Amino acid sequence: MPRSIPALLLLASLVAGTASAQNSERGRPAVRDSAAGTARANTASPSDTGQSAVAKTVISGFVLDSMTNQPLAGATVLLSGSSRSVTTDAGGRFRFELDSATDGTYSIGFFHPSLDSLGVTPAPRQIQVHSGGENFVELAVPSMRTITYALCPDTSLTDGRGLVAGTVRDAATDKPLDSVRVVLMWTGMNVGNSSVTKVPRAVSVLTDERGSYHACGVPVGVRVTAQARTNTQRSGWIEVNVPEGGIGTRNFLIGTRPAASVAAREPTDTAASAPAPLGTAVLTGTVKATNGHPLEGAQVLLLGTLVGGRTDENGNFRLGGLPGGTQSIEVRQIGYAPQRYAVDLSPDKMSRIDAVLEERAVVLEAVEVAGKKGSGIPDFDRRQKSGFGTYITRDDIEKRGAIRTTDLFRTIPGVQVNWNGSGYTVQMSRSAAGYCPVQYYIDGTPFLSTGGDDMDQIVQPQDIQAIEVYKGPTETPAEFQGGGSAACGTIVIWTRRGGSQ
Repeated sequence: MPRSIPALLLLASLVAGTASAQNSERGRPAVRDSAAGTARANTASPSDTGQSAVAKTVISGFVLDSMTNQPLAGATVLLSGSSRSVTTDAGGRFRFELDSATDGTYSIGFFHPSLDSLGVTPAPRQIQVHSGGENFVELAVPSMRTITYALCPDTSLTDGRGLVAGTVRDAATDKPLDSVRVVLMWTGMNVGNSSVTKVPRAVSVLTDERGSYHACGVPVGVRVTAQARTNTQRSGWIEVNVPEGGIGTRNFLIGTRPAASVAAREPTDTAASAPAPLGTAVLTGTVKATNGHPLEGAQVLLLGTLVGGRTDENGNFRLGGLPGGTQSIEVRQIGYAPQRYAVDLSPDKMSRIDAVLEERAVVLEAVEVAGKKGSGIPDFDRRQKSGFGTYITRDDIEKRGAIRTTDLFRTIPGVQVNWNGSGYTVQMSRSAAGYCPVQYYIDGTPFLSTGGDDMDQIVQPQDIQAIEVYKGPTETPAEFQGGGSAACGTIVIWTRRGGSQ
């Protein structure tokens, strides 16, 4: 990974710089444009403003975040020849008042934590300053295209690709960590003439001496999970979003976490099977609906572990014995859309989140329910009458109020839904010893999986029209035995696009 970025200079020269002896041009200078922003200095002489010769020199302006086209609050602005720094307000504005300043060319620049996460700093700007006058300066964060090109010159022009950048620190000491591996994974789809193949994709990079990393070639608009890890420390798996602009950021804390904390079992919140503490971190918080009403009995899960709990009548919860580091928390409640939150857990202090769940609106399509007999799926009704297999219709799905697709299989006899450390997998209990992957079909087409991970990231309950479950080869109809082995069972999912409309 590159250790320096020529196109985006560090501010070291700004801090050590001094004002030059060049004379400034009277009046408004020409506007200077660059990828790092535009600087303007408006000057006025004492005679024009009526100011005395000892009037203060004022340098003010604002900082624009070119990536979001919004003012950048909390940026630290530095001026050469001055030991002072100022911080931009909520509107991105800043102001220097200097008791003594000479005419000349000054350097002014800024840095911000969000840019530190990317490992870049905008280049300082040169401005002409007149002593005793009002000087206005515009500064800007480099555009996404500029940053992407500087960090990823080989992939910056590839359609649908971006980058993820950030920092990695120790959860206990908050010190940046060198040579930590950051792994990003996502699922690619290869669509063939007769099959839809799921292909796992991944990229990994190492942090530099500042604890910074950047990973290029990450797809835009695709669910990406990431983890920071060493031989002895790691974070949880965290969801990362790469927006249309092409730059996603994710900072990590990592702490010691026993490998045994990831087990191929489902998390539980029962006291009888509570796992041993995984650390000393504590997470508290509340779970409320969007109208502010507290949600009692909402389930709070620390993904990748067996730790979970439920909220009390006031919507409060407390989870103890957690591992330090950045972890992923999932909050679920029947009738509400589940939410995942990334939380930074410290081994020596309490962390907190306030979760808000949005009520899931179930829209019943009257034409489909009242205007059609049967499912509308070819031969579905015939197979249902055969007496083999288990069949789940759209009405069944709506009545169950499932949050995940795998939740639909929990009540089917002979079917197991297991936790593999990063997601849920479905397996038939009559399968042979060891892991035996189910053969999936989506809209009648074999869905080939190379990793055997869960279907929750592929299709959601609200998008399903019907499901057929066959627990072995003797139950599986002939038309669903050509995409792969049916020895471990077959599940056929009909989407609302591929089934009835």
